[in-house]
Amino acid sequence: MNTSIKRQKETFLNPGNGIFLEETYNSWLRDPQSVEKSWDNYFRSNNFSGQKPLDIDATIRAYQARGHLIADIDPLGIQNPEVAKLQGTPDPAPAVVVRRHLESVTEADFEKKYTLPSSLTVIGGTEKSLSLREILTRLNKIYCGHLGLEYTYIPDFEVLDWLRHKFEVPGAWELSGDHPKKYGAEKRFGLEGCESFVPAIVQCFESSAEHGVEAAVIGMAHRGRLNTLVNICSKPMHQLFVQFNPIPMEGLGSGDVKYHLGNHSERLLERSGKKIRVAVLGNPSHLEAVSPLVVGRVRAEQMVHQDFEGKKSMAVLVHGDAAFAGQGICYETMHLTNLPDYTTGGVIHAVINNQIGFTTDPRYSRSSTHCTDVARVVNAPIFHVHADDPDLVAYCSKVAAEYRATYHNDVVLDIVGYRRNGHNEMDEPMLTQPLMYKRIKSHPNVLKIYSDKLLKEGIIHEDFIKKETNEYLEHCELEFKKAQTISAMQMSDWHDVPWSEFFANQNPMKKIPPTGISTADIKKIVTAFSTSPEDIEPHAQVFRVLERREKLIDQERFDWAMGEALAIASLLKEGCHVRLSGQDVERGTFSHRIHIIHDQSRDKTWKNILHDIFPNQALYTVTNSPLSEFGVLGFELGYSAYDHNTLTLWEAQFGDFANNCQVVIDSLLSSGQSKWGRQVGLVLLLPHGMEGQGPEHSSARLERFLQLCDDSTQVSCEEDLDAPRDESPDCVMTRQLFEVNWIVCNITTPANLVHVLRRQILMPFRKPLIIMTPKSLLRHPDAQSSFTEITTGTSLKPIYEDQSPAIIASPEAVKKIIICSGKVYYDLVAARRERKLDELIAIVRIEQICPFPYHLLAKEISRFPIAKITWVQEEHQNQGAYYYVRDRIALALGLPIEEIRYCGRAASAAPATGSKMIHQEELLAFIDTAMAIE
Repeated sequence: MNTSIKRQKETFLNPGNGIFLEETYNSWLRDPQSVEKSWDNYFRSNNFSGQKPLDIDATIRAYQARGHLIADIDPLGIQNPEVAKLQGTPDPAPAVVVRRHLESVTEADFEKKYTLPSSLTVIGGTEKSLSLREILTRLNKIYCGHLGLEYTYIPDFEVLDWLRHKFEVPGAWELSGDHPKKYGAEKRFGLEGCESFVPAIVQCFESSAEHGVEAAVIGMAHRGRLNTLVNICSKPMHQLFVQFNPIPMEGLGSGDVKYHLGNHSERLLERSGKKIRVAVLGNPSHLEAVSPLVVGRVRAEQMVHQDFEGKKSMAVLVHGDAAFAGQGICYETMHLTNLPDYTTGGVIHAVINNQIGFTTDPRYSRSSTHCTDVARVVNAPIFHVHADDPDLVAYCSKVAAEYRATYHNDVVLDIVGYRRNGHNEMDEPMLTQPLMYKRIKSHPNVLKIYSDKLLKEGIIHEDFIKKETNEYLEHCELEFKKAQTISAMQMSDWHDVPWSEFFANQNPMKKIPPTGISTADIKKIVTAFSTSPEDIEPHAQVFRVLERREKLIDQERFDWAMGEALAIASLLKEGCHVRLSGQDVERGTFSHRIHIIHDQSRDKTWKNILHDIFPNQALYTVTNSPLSEFGVLGFELGYSAYDHNTLTLWEAQFGDFANNCQVVIDSLLSSGQSKWGRQVGLVLLLPHGMEGQGPEHSSARLERFLQLCDDSTQVSCEEDLDAPRDESPDCVMTRQLFEVNWIVCNITTPANLVHVLRRQILMPFRKPLIIMTPKSLLRHPDAQSSFTEITTGTSLKPIYEDQSPAIIASPEAVKKIIICSGKVYYDLVAARRERKLDELIAIVRIEQICPFPYHLLAKEISRFPIAKITWVQEEHQNQGAYYYVRDRIALALGLPIEEIRYCGRAASAAPATGSKMIHQEELLAFIDTAMAIE
């Protein structure tokens, strides 16, 4: 029978209708006249008057839906201490599970057989009916034993049936007799209290490999990380010991503590004989911040290998229980799982559940029953498993891998254990959890528990235990001695993506090629970008945008939106994949981009306006993201970490909103190369500008990004100004770019946007790029560029010299030099023109602030022998670029800092006023000051 048809006939048995049916039946028992005649006939015709079969059905549903609330999953016996007594008995579960379903059942009822509802359970196997005694005994084992199952909220009947067959069919959990011996080596290293995590992940890899997975990327918590590197990633133990030595490591600057470093290896799986590539990403102490990076990294690998269904690569995220419940990034990452341009075909989540945070127990760290409740938002099944039952943990891991391979959705394995030695194995846990740790001290470890079990079952013997233990200890000793002879400088396995060829070709003296575009390509791109696609009915505003673009083409000029399109389309032609994501990026927050065009009469969109300009061009992915900054930026960072030939861009709706992902910026993006040797070319597009829109829609906090730059003022300046005479300015800039941790620009022209985006790919190395992008300048008539500024042979201009005719004619007459950056340049030029000060004031704008263009600025200022220097910015004095550029300008010009004057808004706690009138008054005031000639 067709499954859907069959289900339609059984809809009265679904959980919602089941409750109604139960209540109607109970009402009928109390008073047959209280229900409709049809129900009275139904119950009488099915001979329900003597017994309560509906109560049996409701009981089964109750165990399935609420058994996890009382399951015996705590090795310490602190949670639900009485529930262990249910095992092997037909005693009904507590009322929190069964409510009143078995209130009137007598002793005689336990021996009667009841027909099992096929739509609810398969606990009978081939048997169609069981006694109540046997039903309850089996339900107690399945749902109240060492496993707590959460899955009944999943709306897909097929998935429900699949999961029931995995856990309810008699004998489903049984493992082969030789299974323990295969994973003996996986149970012995660290992780005290949750050792079964390691065989669980190994089993996950075994099962995943059998379903075609060739690569797995792990986002790892501190706890168990070293164990994971050795026993899961097959990292030689001597290499691990070397990492304990506090010396620099190849490819790293400052390096990082041993439990933050990543790893990349290939593991041979014992059971299947298959190989699987395993990567552990380096990550900071903000552990959950690595979650979206892992997912993005896997997505990038899938795209490169055209693994569009996510069958060959998968993400494994390892969480701590307190972090999984407490960190919002878990929720943000979870919501990416089924989005078309973010999905990886399901993520496997493993929780190393200590039942405690640092010193905080669950009563004070979460409001939910379980730490994993966040996973319910994507209908992920959740398996809560007793950590001292390694066989059951391994079985659940196997099912998790099979579920992910079958349904391509997230799944959670919650391994409930404990933490034997405190948070970092050095602090005293008795200070805050004395009762818990008294139990832990008297509780045998899992090796003892499991060994005794296997001895009792006759699977192993005492000699086997002694032999394995001695061999392991000898192996540790040999590896430790070997580590004494190896320098960390000889090791590079912490590069989670081994870009061997790319790294080998890096040279700070290698000149970056020009970033211009051929005239023919320029014309082809701008024509395509201004042409309405066929078979689509755009909005009238889209027509106006396209018409505006056409007019610009006639003048051989282009604006910001077209500059962005020129950079993207030209890279697509050259075989570079481009990925742009963020909130509303398809249209653009300010309706300037419009890369996706929506039909106004049908639910139809044009794929994207740049997707087929050139034959065989690379893929352009432009996708609106969920309303998330932290999760999406982390995802895009992970994406850029895998494929250096993809231009990955993330745009904030307003630059201010980047503060919602500051952890990614601070702990992962700005310092990733220094800590973990990771080069990424991720681009952040941050709309920035003081335009009277209030404190949350003005500033992208330029000062924060500049504060995170690692360029030393004195050293950088001396190197640049004292560069050999035969070293061109371009070579100086290349060396600067190579040495700095990231690039920060405040771009004011579409031409520079084209060059800086194309340079991201043409550079022989990768650095993150932060661009303060404009808002009002998107349509400002003066903020346009000519085609000649981006033709073949042209490159980025880190600074724009003052090219006004009056300045060129008489530079010696200039009395004041204004140095600025960003949108304020156009306000200054307009004020200078209006006040007829063109001959007296020169205006120099810095486009690339970091690395600072010392040599170019010094050369430009040398034109003006008598002029005084003023830095002008629209941001408040304690914000913007002032404190970063002040010292660098002084060094470049050989002046005391006091001679670099400031002009702009006064210091403020908020980035902008909320009053349009006050905003305008502030603007006029500092413009007046800027135009004053002493």
